[in-house]
Amino acid sequence: MKNNPDRHVVVGEILRPHGVRGEIVVRSFADSPSVFQNGRALRLTPPQSRPGNCVTRTVTARRSHAGNLLVTLSGIDDRDAVETLRGFVLSIPEGDLPPPPPGEYYRRQLIGCRVLAPDTPHPVLGVLDDILDMPGQEVWRIIHESGKEILLPANPHTIASIDLETATIIATPPPGLVEVYIPGAAAPDPARGE
Repeated sequence: MKNNPDRHVVVGEILRPHGVRGEIVVRSFADSPSVFQNGRALRLTPPQSRPGNCVTRTVTARRSHAGNLLVTLSGIDDRDAVETLRGFVLSIPEGDLPPPPPGEYYRRQLIGCRVLAPDTPHPVLGVLDDILDMPGQEVWRIIHESGKEILLPANPHTIASIDLETATIIATPPPGLVEVYIPGAAAPDPARGE
């Protein structure tokens, strides 16, 4: 799955001003602070609740302060200018994303992949629809062909392999998990003559 340079990926959100000189407190959705490096062009998109146009601004400074990411953007020089941008989302072209470390993936790469469990009574789980951050673990929301959802804890014990070229994930769900979500998913029991 190759990056599409024309598609933009959301990397943060403008929260509020910091000080009076145009510094912005940003909620970063990026794992790496290098996404906000000096000279990076960011597209600013207004929230759906406020009509407006997208604008592009360049990062002129970045620093951390009290656990917050503070960013200064070109053309935004005072507190009032930042106030007008509250809630705007920040995005970059997909082609500008740094490659993830070996063995790691961007969430956007995984959404839409088929999830298979070949060594189980129900070998096709469905399509990965969402990744949920739950306390203590990540949970994948998979939509089965019946339209029902399957919630699969995602960890090294339940995810055997990921192949982005074929958009396929091989899972090893705990025994009985699929049956909770998909009635009739259990294997026939030869002892009962099934």
